[in-house]
Amino acid sequence: MTTITIHSFKGGTGKSLISVALAHSFSKDGEKVLLIDGDYGAPCLDSFFPKKGNPKPFPSFLKAKAKLKEVVSETIFPNLYVSYAPPPSFGEEIIRADVATHGRYLKRLIEGIEVAHDKMGFDKIVIDNSSGISLPAINHLSCSDRSVIALRPVRYGVESTYNLIDTIYKKLRYVGSGSVRQDFILWNQVPVNRDSSIDPRVGDYLGHWTKKFADSGISYGGTIPYMTEVVTAMIADISQDLPAIVHQIQSHIDELKKKII
Repeated sequence: MTTITIHSFKGGTGKSLISVALAHSFSKDGEKVLLIDGDYGAPCLDSFFPKKGNPKPFPSFLKAKAKLKEVVSETIFPNLYVSYAPPPSFGEEIIRADVATHGRYLKRLIEGIEVAHDKMGFDKIVIDNSSGISLPAINHLSCSDRSVIALRPVRYGVESTYNLIDTIYKKLRYVGSGSVRQDFILWNQVPVNRDSSIDPRVGDYLGHWTKKFADSGISYGGTIPYMTEVVTAMIADISQDLPAIVHQIQSHIDELKKKII
């Protein structure tokens, strides 16, 4: 089983949509997939997968108040299951917990991944991570075999994300029992010309930073262009038409899958 965390330095990078699209794509391949909403500050998976009843959120498992199967909900899509985050007002409790508490959460998270594979038959876990370098975000990354950094080509965000490498990613490669982490960047919402080509100046910028990330051990995962239809749907539609949105970026998600698996 592979655990993949989608991360970003800041919000607004399309991290959640990438998480959902990746999980949906794996499930269409016939794999049993668990998608976890680990973004406790800005949860949004219920806009893609409306809740039925009042499901227990994933932190109930972390706090040892529920078994893993009790925080996992079916979706209307075959092979795709979801575990929701609590509302942001309750999620703040998780974010602000002390180091010792997060140590216990990390142990539970590791145990949960084992249960998901050994007892529940999941082939993939995809985690929509919290942005930045909060302790929950670090816990999710620590348990992952792969991470994908969603990155928009905005100077401040790119430079700040690059600074995360020494702060988090290089250290996390040594976490675990000898396993080697694999980390990737995915350029998202890249501006394009009317003919869908990338302006040479933008291409040079992406090439420069892609090489810098690669030199620091972060591999290239792909490039998703800015798509007006997708961005408009994410802004204007309360309930997301997941298949329609994923269809718009499917070829780019397929490229990402080939690189990370």
